[in-house]
Amino acid sequence: MNEGYQNLKAKECQALLSPQGRQIFAQRKIDVEPVFGQIKACLGYKRCNLRGKRQLRIDMGLVLMVNNLLKYNKRTTQN
Repeated sequence: MNEGYQNLKAKECQALLSPQGRQIFAQRKIDVEPVFGQIKACLGYKRCNLRGKRQLRIDMGLVLMVNNLLKYNKRTTQN
């Protein structure tokens, strides 16, 4: 394998195993990961078929908007 890649991988592994790295990674699981899991599981969105930053921003914006509307609908119909 590429020696530079191996060095970067080892450096990142050490950073993740540090106390600060563990804290940051644990917070990421709470903040970010569930949203993408819900989008993949509930909406079936697994891959973007568009190319380019502009198209990707529009596509992800629509997907996130749908996700937020579904959450809003769920909260308003419960009350």
